[in-house]
Amino acid sequence: MPRLPHALAAALAGLLLLPAPATARITDRDLSCAEWLKSGARGTSEYPAATQARIRAFCAANPTMKAIDAEMTMTRD
Repeated sequence: MPRLPHALAAALAGLLLLPAPATARITDRDLSCAEWLKSGARGTSEYPAATQARIRAFCAANPTMKAIDAEMTMTRD
């Protein structure tokens, strides 16, 4: 029975090491897609090129949408 606290501690440590869901890389919540694209569409460099292209294309099709919402829509976050 004395090993139970160690097992619980190990389990908790394991949970803390699990990867967290990706967070939005576009940090300005008020930036529209049009403004984001005009600024050079920066902020998605951590995504693969295909994902970056999808975000840009989605923003181009929805210029009035918030850029952060478009990013989360395309990355399913």
